[in-house]
Amino acid sequence: MNTRRNSIRKRVAALGVAIVAATAGTAAVASPAQAAPTGCPFGSFCVYKHINYDYYGGIYTAYGQDANWGNNTFQDGSRVRRNDSSWFNNGAEGPGIPSYVQVFGGGSMTICLRAGTGFPRKPASSDRGEKHYWAYNCE
Repeated sequence: MNTRRNSIRKRVAALGVAIVAATAGTAAVASPAQAAPTGCPFGSFCVYKHINYDYYGGIYTAYGQDANWGNNTFQDGSRVRRNDSSWFNNGAEGPGIPSYVQVFGGGSMTICLRAGTGFPRKPASSDRGEKHYWAYNCE
């Protein structure tokens, strides 16, 4: 009987450890907002020409929707359209506020960012952006 109880206790303990580990993994994914990179003011969506939020490589800052990145340029005069390599959503969050930014290129969404988050690099989305919209989710 004691052997059976010990076996059950070990299984329950192992299950508890597995639950704690799974919860810890989930918490890491839902981490707090990141600090905004250089040059990205509060309330804006920022697109960087180079990876790792390289401010000196060029930045495009938008406070609203932009259905045509082709008419926007970085500081060096190059077009923002299909020249995007890192992105940060420094928008606000709250009831009734569209706090997600959806970036589209080639007819499909390339990235979606919740307020306070960004991608310092994402090769699958790099140099594909053509427009963005503020939204209530990533769908």
